Amino acid sequence: KFAGIAFWLVLMARAIFPALLAPNGQDKNLLALLTSSVVCIGLFYGTGLFYGERTHISVMEYWRWWVVHLWVEGFFEVFATTALAFIFSTLGLVSYRMATAASLASASLFMLGGVPGTFHHLYFSGTTTPVMAVGASFSALEVVPLVVLGHEAWEHWSLQHKATWMKNLKWPLMCFVAVAFWNMLGAGVFG
Repeated sequence: KFAGIAFWLVLMARAIFPALLAPNGQDKNLLALLTSSVVCIGLFYGTGLFYGERTHISVMEYWRWWVVHLWVEGFFEVFATTALAFIFSTLGLVSYRMATAASLASASLFMLGGVPGTFHHLYFSGTTTPVMAVGASFSALEVVPLVVLGHEAWEHWSLQHKATWMKNLKWPLMCFVAVAFWNMLGAGVFG
């Protein structure tokens, strides 16, 4: 059961830990955030493996619901923002400081609003309107750091005629900017 999660963690550790341990004098806050989000994804999905074939369906569904919704409401946003911030800052599309600030904002929003962000899913259990409004507000706020990061990258990309390497990476960069846009539209607007 745990082989897939262990493989994910080992694969990511082989790529990330040498960069964390390199003595290049650069601020490693963004890399540390990326590392922690990758590790948390593996550990988070690991909690879904603690039930077995004899576990009651209500217990399995309870944990499945939390795994799916906390992934959507928080872990994905932190990982996506941090991964794209790392890529954008490495390519020079956003400043390292902006990338770190967006990643910290995403992680802070998740820590403050991860569980309350799931409250808008509780409509069918008779949750009151104010509680659902709190959940919808936190859920809509979670996409803001990624949207700000995508907007900053789009502004820098629009200056592509000044750098020839940007023309060579047109489609990957457009894909990353599109991730930010569609995340804002899907999760932020249609939520």
